Amino acid sequence: MEVKKPKWWRNKRNRWLLILGLLLCLIAGGYIYFIQRTPEVVSSDLLPAMEKNRDRSVKDVAQEVADANYFTLSINPNAHFSNGESEGTLQIINPESNSHPITVRVVLDETNEEVFMSKAIHPGQEIMQAKLSKNLPQGVYAATATVTIYDPETEEKQGATKAALTITIDN
Repeated sequence: MEVKKPKWWRNKRNRWLLILGLLLCLIAGGYIYFIQRTPEVVSSDLLPAMEKNRDRSVKDVAQEVADANYFTLSINPNAHFSNGESEGTLQIINPESNSHPITVRVVLDETNEEVFMSKAIHPGQEIMQAKLSKNLPQGVYAATATVTIYDPETEEKQGATKAALTITIDN
């Protein structure tokens, strides 16, 4: 017993149109699928971190990189000394939330003379009292504190920021 094919199937042109229609549907579906997929763009700053963390999402790695590069500083803008030779309140704090050690250099704005230079201040450390490296006479001095940020592993300079200070010497 022979199975009869439908009339439209017997026409060769109809078969080709059907195959062509199915092929066009597949192409259109594939095109729509790939157009709707937005590629994930990764900053060049994240590429090294992404190479090491292929199994994690870009968002997680980006947050980790941002947290590692986040920096805060607490410095009292009003340093007070009873005289030019005594210890006074300088109050420089490198919070534990930082991941970078810092140094602080204080210079007088008027003469650009260095009056204080700290050693490394690691995260969680602070300098509350300090002695100036130059004996200053009584008065009020405008100064600038330059905070230099270092890489904790290589100890290379990573950047710097500045803060305005007023140094008061009583006698």
